[in-house]
Amino acid sequence: DRGAMAPARARAPPAALGAALGLAAWAGASPPEAGAARIEAGVYQDDPVRGVPALRRAVGPKGVRVISTYVTAGRLVDPGVLALARRSRARLMVSWMPDAGRDGARGPRLRQVARGAQARGIARLVRQVRGLRPAPILRPMPEPNTPWYAWSGTRAGNSAAAYRAAWTRVRRVVRGAGGRRVLLLWAPYARSVPEAPGNAIADYFPGAGQIDVVGASGYNFGRAGDLAWTDPDALFEDAYRQVTALAPKPFWIAETGTTARGGDPAAWIRRLGRLRATMPALRGVVWYDVRERAGDFRLARRATARAYRAFLARSAR
Repeated sequence: DRGAMAPARARAPPAALGAALGLAAWAGASPPEAGAARIEAGVYQDDPVRGVPALRRAVGPKGVRVISTYVTAGRLVDPGVLALARRSRARLMVSWMPDAGRDGARGPRLRQVARGAQARGIARLVRQVRGLRPAPILRPMPEPNTPWYAWSGTRAGNSAAAYRAAWTRVRRVVRGAGGRRVLLLWAPYARSVPEAPGNAIADYFPGAGQIDVVGASGYNFGRAGDLAWTDPDALFEDAYRQVTALAPKPFWIAETGTTARGGDPAAWIRRLGRLRATMPALRGVVWYDVRERAGDFRLARRATARAYRAFLARSAR
């Protein structure tokens, strides 16, 4: 069961917020047609302010075009991350997490979000980032088809219908706060955990008119326990077909990575670069550049950094 675990994120105080370097090439709120833009790639780090300069030296500046950060409901983006985005001329991607700042922690139930319990905090966040250039991306309540978040649809008191209602409320608040240039990214997990009635990817789809960008996240944890080595095409192509059938919009691999347990991570990255042939709407890949309890996903090794540079070159064609 390759979906039975999730990476941990250091999302405690804003100063320790993780950052991801993602991909997109839009100048405004109107995304391009499929095939009209190159793919740009980046990574997630727990401390981007310190880590991005070293990463640029390792993989080049094209790997840090977008900086993505996790923000707990009621908080704002860390000022250091904002400054880094401006200094790097990078797009900011904000994953909005209505919980207590820890994976698996309690938070407001989805029906409370739908009733406006988080509206004031969302509006403050939108006002903080709406003037950024390029236009920022907001990823509210990611991976709802899994059990590990406060907003997971299978959690007690939640449901897929409640998630859709909460998303609609979040979008209304974003637009009302002047966030016309804030792109909304809907990104479930690449497979549903558990795969059960009512927890399918499509059950959480809020409607094409409610989103600007679509995507999915997924990881190769390698051979660990009952998990198997999983190549990028096996990991993402089914989710890509499902998600783009719901909304033919630019598609992001919102977060991914591989360990070295039982396979060659450099070869995995090279295979990642081939997805463009079978996923023509692919516009972004965010690498999870962290060492944590689920494994070492970092690009620090020479072979993986070299493979990643080759991936960037291939994605820019």
